[in-house]
Amino acid sequence: MTGLPPRRFRLGDWLALGLTALAEQGPSGLTIEALCRRAGKTKGSFYAHFPAIEAYLAALAGHWRETHTLRLMQEVDKGGPAQDRLIALDRMALALDVRIEQGMRRLAQLDPGIAATCAEVDRERIAYLETLHGESGRLAPQEALALARIEYAAYIGFQQLDLGLSPQELHDCYGTLMRLLHRPASG
Repeated sequence: MTGLPPRRFRLGDWLALGLTALAEQGPSGLTIEALCRRAGKTKGSFYAHFPAIEAYLAALAGHWRETHTLRLMQEVDKGGPAQDRLIALDRMALALDVRIEQGMRRLAQLDPGIAATCAEVDRERIAYLETLHGESGRLAPQEALALARIEYAAYIGFQQLDLGLSPQELHDCYGTLMRLLHRPASG
């Protein structure tokens, strides 16, 4: 008797595989050949889901937006005061693999469609932070927007700068910034 037939690779499998490849190899790991080799699948399996690499990359960017932005916002929106939700969002964002964000930003330099998705994600993330800061009642609307921009710039900047820090050290630096920002005012 033979074993079970190989499991069919689904669209979500290709997208998850792409994020892993992006984290481990950067944009160079996102060729059809490299993805098929990594998956142990044929090009026909790939083409059953995507007509071309450009369609795959667009779907991958959408998947990244969904898993690294929208799902976090949905989870945070399940309740609690704004300050607690800000802390929860920071924890979730710090738990993400920074190599995926770095890879997506490098990919955006090569593909205008990916760059547009990254810009949209940036706007969504900043607007969400602005909303949470505004709901906290600690800041005027202009201050909430300014703090959202600063906080987000630090989040992306820590990931993009080559400071010679390990991913854990980058998380620790950002975590320190968040604790300082969210510390109650003294006096």
